[in-house]
Amino acid sequence: MTRPKAKSKKPGGVDFKKIRRKIGKKLPPPKNATNTEIKSKAIVLPEQSVAADKAGLAVNKKGLTLKELLQQTSHHNAKVRRDALVGIKDLFNKFPAEMKLHKYAAIEKLRERIGDDDKVVRRTLYDLFKSVILPGCKEDNQELIISLLMAYIFNAMTHLAFDIRIMAFDFLDLVLQFYPPSFSNYAEKIFQNYEDVLRKNQYFSQDKGKLKDVLAGLIRCLSLLPWNKGETNLVDKDDNGRILLHAFDDDMPMISNGFSHIIKKLRDLAPVLINSFLEFTPSITAMASLEGKSFGCMLSILHGIDLIIRSFVHGADKESESPSLEGEPNGAMLDVTISSMLLKKVFPLFPLSPAHHLSEKDYIRLVDLNMAVAKIFFELNEWICLPPDLLEKYLEFMEHALFGKVGDDARSDNAVSEKRLIQLLPFIPKFVSRGASYWTTRLLQ
Repeated sequence: MTRPKAKSKKPGGVDFKKIRRKIGKKLPPPKNATNTEIKSKAIVLPEQSVAADKAGLAVNKKGLTLKELLQQTSHHNAKVRRDALVGIKDLFNKFPAEMKLHKYAAIEKLRERIGDDDKVVRRTLYDLFKSVILPGCKEDNQELIISLLMAYIFNAMTHLAFDIRIMAFDFLDLVLQFYPPSFSNYAEKIFQNYEDVLRKNQYFSQDKGKLKDVLAGLIRCLSLLPWNKGETNLVDKDDNGRILLHAFDDDMPMISNGFSHIIKKLRDLAPVLINSFLEFTPSITAMASLEGKSFGCMLSILHGIDLIIRSFVHGADKESESPSLEGEPNGAMLDVTISSMLLKKVFPLFPLSPAHHLSEKDYIRLVDLNMAVAKIFFELNEWICLPPDLLEKYLEFMEHALFGKVGDDARSDNAVSEKRLIQLLPFIPKFVSRGASYWTTRLLQ
């Protein structure tokens, strides 16, 4: 038998061709896939590196130029601002010529930080001005430098944050240390700001150090008044080193040089200082010792009052070359309210004495305070007739001081040294020359 023939398959169309893949082989991409690969060659431009851009420029330790550092002083991060100020100090110390070339532009930018919110930034800026910028600009255009700084200093003095206000007085004092003549152009506004800040005693209750710094600046300003400039020059030395005493000079002219317009400001400032001193006096009897900062504040306040009294009795108008020597103040300069406050509230407290036994150090401090009060009294006595009973008390104090003994428990001559006693000596010739008195013989002896 023969096998039947296999039926041949008729050729037909295939819709999908099955492709067999070997295991482990990567599938090829689809035919309609888009090739996203990008190929390029490197573009090389000469002289485009950061180091090449700064070639020949002055840079600080971190490689930053003055322009970059000044820009960073406005950064939102306080640490960046502080580091920028430190970098500027480093750059100026390393390249002094850089500061000479760009000092005005640098000051114009740096002054914005006088009112900075961060205490460390303000202190760093203060150090930069004190140690580098202001010493390096003393021979330059001082008027321009002062005008650049003063507007921002006065603006910071009215800031809502008390720490910024106080720091502004530090900047003012720093400027006056380097450029004392600039005081005359801003005197009236300066005293107004001192009055405003000293009225806010509650801010100083916890930090006497800040009050002491403010008062130190005020003393500097009062000492710059033309009639007070000779106040610290009572002592001199001859060729052999011996101390000479310049007692007084009736013929010394006291020309105001245009300062008469600030007398009103001093009238407003004096009662503020007197009230501040009276707030400290209870602490003398309450404490067993005189705290250092409180003592410093009290002594500065008395010094300020003394300089203001000198301004009233010596500061003459332009039309007058010297004050009257007839025992009367020149015009209406000596304010009645101020003299009344001293007579009723301050002078009767003299001599200041605590209820507790003081150490040698505190005893000397107390002598300094009593010397300062006595100086104010005798200064005022040169121009108005003070009550005889008060005068007796102060003359007795002066006599004891000449003997080297002050106070009920006068314990040593060291407390009444030449430096302290010399404050009162100039008043003796004036008092003696006024007429016969049993105190005349006692003082001369």
